[in-house]
Amino acid sequence: MEHLSKQRIHIKLISELSIELGFDTQFLSEDWVICLMKNNKIHYIYGYEWGINSATAQLIAKDKTATYEIMSQNQIKAIEHKLFFNYNTQIKYTGQNGCWEDIMNYVQAHKRDNDYSIICKPNKGTGGNDVYKISSQIELESTVQKMFSKYRDLCLCPFYKIDNEYRVILLNGEILLLYLKDRPFVVGNGVENLSTLIINKYGEKGISYLENLNNDLMLIVPNNDKIFISWKHNLGKGAKAVIIDDVEIKNKISILVQQIASVLNIKFASIDIAVIEGEYYLMEVNSGIMIENFAIQIPDSRFNYYEIAKNIYRKALNYLFK
Repeated sequence: MEHLSKQRIHIKLISELSIELGFDTQFLSEDWVICLMKNNKIHYIYGYEWGINSATAQLIAKDKTATYEIMSQNQIKAIEHKLFFNYNTQIKYTGQNGCWEDIMNYVQAHKRDNDYSIICKPNKGTGGNDVYKISSQIELESTVQKMFSKYRDLCLCPFYKIDNEYRVILLNGEILLLYLKDRPFVVGNGVENLSTLIINKYGEKGISYLENLNNDLMLIVPNNDKIFISWKHNLGKGAKAVIIDDVEIKNKISILVQQIASVLNIKFASIDIAVIEGEYYLMEVNSGIMIENFAIQIPDSRFNYYEIAKNIYRKALNYLFK
């Protein structure tokens, strides 16, 4: 398959399916708004939002803290997210005068010995962008300042050692796709150090991984030892999608995502599930279906990722025009 630009996959899929399914399509606002017309019916896709979910469900899904609090209220295991507003937002909307004391209290409550072990991220971010692992006071201060210069709020959550992270795409109660996010890794040969193994495998892309490994770069990796070189599970940050066939895993995740979707009253979503010490937790819910990084993976002997992505869009379009 020729290389596909992920920025255009969304448009390419819609264009191909408009011919196949027989509806007219107009691309507006630099392709950010898509107008779909068939049999005197009109639907719009705005960015990655399909108009299948209610506005309330969509807004809650985008808000990590709100999603966590709703899950907690309904006794559904979820990764904790704690919201903090920047000072302009606090004064204008909450009447409070700063949040630094609250941030420090939260961090102290979650410290492990002298390790902060805190994740800082935008409350409404996607794709693993501006997500930072905090391990010291200076990192905390600089990161909070950086985040508040860009966002009206941020959220903190404890850093968990995640065994596996899965993504589920769900439409009206049906699981259309389930895959493992396999983080970037290298396998040792007993001769080369970690830095060399990374560059040999990932080339220039491996440079970004080196920055996160500090003093481990000269480590000679034992033969056949597998070492993960990134703590992020995002496909856009180097992870690979591995489609899951295991019935037991599928059943456990299916039960959990059905509960999540029911509580949020959300119909079309991608839901991230983390496994921590054998327990399944909700990581986050995305109402926008971003599937480009999945679709551009090189097909293997079992799966054509582009066609799987296309089938998800096909079912969504059929649902819209049913």
